[in-house]
Amino acid sequence: MEKVIDMSVTVESLSRIYHRLRKEVNGQLVNEGLSLSKMKILQLITLGKTSATDIKNYMGFSSRTVVTVLDALEKDEMLQRQQSPTDRRVKHVYITEKGRDKLEIAQQTHRAILERILAPLSESQLEKFSEICSALEASQR
Repeated sequence: MEKVIDMSVTVESLSRIYHRLRKEVNGQLVNEGLSLSKMKILQLITLGKTSATDIKNYMGFSSRTVVTVLDALEKDEMLQRQQSPTDRRVKHVYITEKGRDKLEIAQQTHRAILERILAPLSESQLEKFSEICSALEASQR
């Protein structure tokens, strides 16, 4: 039990670090018309997640949230939706050239902020941290 209590302090610290990171990244990306969530959705689209349902399932967002974000990205000409030729209930989502350009800027911004925040950690600490996160995430599947 004491181990769990001690770890709760660590988990709270990690949560604060994540929220600061998210706030800083979103603050920087707003100038590009993006947010961290929009950036992640654009990344998913480039990886082959091509429908709102795929995005919803991966991101853990509600259908309404996904549709709202996709509408905004489409309005800003960063993505395009097309009806599936085989299933009229499905619309596939494609990133546009403008979306790719914005995604590249967003990824560079995100990477620079992450590098700055994680700079105090050694290479071996970063590797251990990555292993720990992977193990915890795998146990949740």
